[in-house]
Amino acid sequence: MDKIGRYQVLGEIGRGAMGVVYRAQDPAIGRIIAIKTIRLADLTDEAERDRLRDRLFREAQSAGILSHPNIVTIYDIAEEDGMAFIFMEYVQGAPLEKILADGTPDNETLLNILRQTAGALDFAHKKGIVHRDIKPANIMVQEDGHAKITDFGVAKINSQQMTLMGTLMGTPNYMPPEQVQGLGVDGRADQFSMGVVAYEILTGEKPFTGDYLPTLLYKIVHEDPVEARRMNPTLSQDVDGVLRKAMAKNPDDRYLTCAQFVHELAGALALNPKWRPMSRGASRSMPTVAGAAAAIAAAHSGGALPAAPPAGSRTRVREEGDRNPLLRSLVWLLLAIGVVGLGVLGAQKFLFNNADEKPAQVASNAPADSTPQPSSQSPAQLPADHGPPPAPEKPTVKQTEPPVTRPEKTQSQNTDTPAKSAPHSEAAPPTSQSDHTVQFVTDPPGASVTVDNVAALTRKTPCMLTLTSGRHVLKTQMDGFRSYPRIVTVPQDNDVFMKLGKAVGSLSITSNPPGASIVVDGQAQHQTTPAVFQLPPGTHHIRVTRNGVPLDFDVNLADGELVSKSVNFQ
Repeated sequence: MDKIGRYQVLGEIGRGAMGVVYRAQDPAIGRIIAIKTIRLADLTDEAERDRLRDRLFREAQSAGILSHPNIVTIYDIAEEDGMAFIFMEYVQGAPLEKILADGTPDNETLLNILRQTAGALDFAHKKGIVHRDIKPANIMVQEDGHAKITDFGVAKINSQQMTLMGTLMGTPNYMPPEQVQGLGVDGRADQFSMGVVAYEILTGEKPFTGDYLPTLLYKIVHEDPVEARRMNPTLSQDVDGVLRKAMAKNPDDRYLTCAQFVHELAGALALNPKWRPMSRGASRSMPTVAGAAAAIAAAHSGGALPAAPPAGSRTRVREEGDRNPLLRSLVWLLLAIGVVGLGVLGAQKFLFNNADEKPAQVASNAPADSTPQPSSQSPAQLPADHGPPPAPEKPTVKQTEPPVTRPEKTQSQNTDTPAKSAPHSEAAPPTSQSDHTVQFVTDPPGASVTVDNVAALTRKTPCMLTLTSGRHVLKTQMDGFRSYPRIVTVPQDNDVFMKLGKAVGSLSITSNPPGASIVVDGQAQHQTTPAVFQLPPGTHHIRVTRNGVPLDFDVNLADGELVSKSVNFQ
């Protein structure tokens, strides 16, 4: 491809799942730009393709208003022959992904990149725009250390298109739990992704990994990552606390802004001036307790040790064993005595258990009276392992003492004591070990909770339900709030608390020229254009007025949706 529109293509920058990114030049002013292509034609459903095209133009328009030194600027957008083209600022540098793969930068450089990224994200969040795909590959770093976030306003479109095509877009390792569950997201979702990036920078490992996509997504929603200081000994416990808060499962438990998160992280790192980030994969080569134990076992057995550096501790253990043969022999003798003792103890327990069980079986077949009764079988008819006839008599007498035999006695009497046997048959049976009582609480209360899509298992919170052991699909609904799907595991999750988030959409209003007053649903707003409003889902009537000239329109908002409207007074 030599030309896209009026732009002269100079070369290919990279390829992705959605298309190709080109380096191009604007012949009119000589400016170098980047052109990202998105293959709309991959969608075979025409209605879905049209809907995605409209959403793409709307999102790109919103991203175009983000004028910030740490955000890649979008210049224009176009479509031709089933291909969408996004014309954006060209950044002379490398993505953070490549920088981390090539080697670990110094401490201050890494913190500076995080600070710049946080500032850009907070700026976008104030405009009502969420990136949704923060990861090292989307953070470009120029040669002078200046960082820029790319793909703003495009990430949501990419995610939606790939979902429709049956593929999860991007790298899911960085997704927040609410995005994995399909819930609405706000700026705190980008903060979670930033926490994942910071964890990876500091430890050289991603906090959430899995061989299969369902495993990975389950870990993101339900499991906490390994403490960072276990992966990197130069980190303090305070660093773990900051990362844990930024990657909290509940968005309400995270920091108010991304800048606050980075500020707290820098302060925690400063407590140990000798901290250093780990290069990728470095933690896997660190010695482990299991490895040391295996080396000691090999030394005592006289076997060969695994290959290790000459100065390693495992080699020293081997040499000490060779110089102390008496000690090694004593250790083996103690181990042998222990094994024999365990074997004898197990054999005795097995024999005693058999001796107790078999007479009890004879006793249960005998009359329930405590007086020994002669057996109806001759000694020759008794099984050989029961021994001589007198042997069962003592166990039979013992069975009259424990209360467990009393129900058997009343059941064995057909007409003698019917009044006494009735209470035993009417008593409620004990709860099965597979049934457990689970409490459900929501904030605010009064939400409808349904388990496994069963109408009989629907209650208003707070409530308690008896569920069997295992995994259950939970759905929580309440007017004006977002649906809260969740998977609970019984009996581990015996007290389930859910904080419901209000269902809201974002409306961005711009005007040419700016400074117009805004009225939403008859209520005058103190903001003037450009402005962003958080409104409940539904249809809203908007009036934008400048110099006494009003313009009216209606906007239909869905939960989690961003709608941009531009008004021209010229």
